[in-house]
Amino acid sequence: MEYLLGWRMAVAKGLLRRGNLVIDDVAERVGYRSAGTFSSSFARHVGMPPGKFSRSLNLF
Repeated sequence: MEYLLGWRMAVAKGLLRRGNLVIDDVAERVGYRSAGTFSSSFARHVGMPPGKFSRSLNLF
C-alpha cells in the first residue's frame, strides 16, 4: 500500500509542477474520488497541502 501511495504522490507532484490542472483534476488523475481526501493524503505524505506545494513552485 505504501508503494501505491508513494507512486500516486510522485505523479501528483509532477502534475502540480506543470501548473495547468486544478486540484480536483490532479486528484482524479491519481485515483482519488474526492479532492478533499487527496489533499489530506498529499499533505500527510509531502508535508504541505497540494495548493501550497503548487504555489511554492512559482516563487521565482
